[in-house]
Amino acid sequence: MIKQSKKNISILGSTGSIGKNTLSIPSVRDNLFIHALIAGKNINLLTEQSLAFRPKYAVIFEEKKYKELKSNLFGSGIKIKSGKESVLDVISQPTDIVLSAISGSAGIEPTLSAINNTEKLAIANKESIVTCGNLLFDKKINHKTSIVPVDSEHNAIYNLLKNVEKKNLKEIILTASGGPFLSTPIEQLSKVTVEDALKHPTWNMGKKITIDSATLINKGLELIEASYLFQINHKKIRVLVHPESIIHGMVSMKDGTTNALLSIPDMKIPISNAIFGTVDNALEFKNINFYDIEKLTFKKPDNDRFPALKMARDAIDLGPQALVAYNAASEVAVQNFLLKKISFSDIYKVMKSCLVYSETLKNNDISNLKNILSLGHKIKTYASNTIKEKRWC
Repeated sequence: MIKQSKKNISILGSTGSIGKNTLSIPSVRDNLFIHALIAGKNINLLTEQSLAFRPKYAVIFEEKKYKELKSNLFGSGIKIKSGKESVLDVISQPTDIVLSAISGSAGIEPTLSAINNTEKLAIANKESIVTCGNLLFDKKINHKTSIVPVDSEHNAIYNLLKNVEKKNLKEIILTASGGPFLSTPIEQLSKVTVEDALKHPTWNMGKKITIDSATLINKGLELIEASYLFQINHKKIRVLVHPESIIHGMVSMKDGTTNALLSIPDMKIPISNAIFGTVDNALEFKNINFYDIEKLTFKKPDNDRFPALKMARDAIDLGPQALVAYNAASEVAVQNFLLKKISFSDIYKVMKSCLVYSETLKNNDISNLKNILSLGHKIKTYASNTIKEKRWC
């Protein structure tokens, strides 16, 4: 029997939370060849990862760190590259799998560059789907690459839908931890500190996504993602607050039954599933010990306390330009909150202002990536000016 060669993978964002979790999975080391490790600016960790995994390419986005990376990896045989154009060049090279794990809008262009150049796009970059879903899922544009979600909620739904007839599907249910302010009175949210908002009760994530979870912006982004990923009207997507983060997704059927996917809250599980699939997945993760679970609780999201979820539905109804606005405004608002320039409650005010502004842009052409990025930049400028002038709706 001829032994098959290892599949190769390129990892966009290898030094971030998803990237680090991915490289800690034994199956990745044992069963894949790393084509490229791509990082933003964490040169020390990229050096460490490159020496451990020996990729063909090590790429750092910050060009000024090229010489240092080249020095660190001298004699390793690894090809060193830097800068945006190098990132796009390397990710455009044919691979079996691309893991898109760069956080924020910085991941949009590289993610789109992988389309039709890889068999599978394991996607954790929400922003790519939210702003460019009209391109990613257009079969006239994407005629080769299968898109598999990495987020625990979407990965759960993705697997549950494999086992049902879509014509019998009634609704899908995304779960949300609710973040640290689930029971905080509305009038106190304006006084929430950055430090408090970064204390997520369940997951250990980067700053942006942790704040997104605290505001439920993250769930709004996931609602938009789900409508694209599963080609379903957002009115058939329900969000359920589930603080224990044990049930990651559910599908309700017309026959009155509901299927749920449960696992311990460990991001390595959906990452491994997205990369390898359920059949080839190595049995290396712990299952739930149900004796340890005292209770599973569920709550309806409070749209008054967390208006980001309703704004996401409004954005879907308003059209693609509003989805770009939702994403762009959230990035600017959260960054300014982290810098302590606005309050927690002001985040929603910025987003609302930008959604209203987006209605004046509904005739903008967003049929290509260049125009979408340009629109995003315009809305970010508007959001920044809104904050500077305190020009809330």
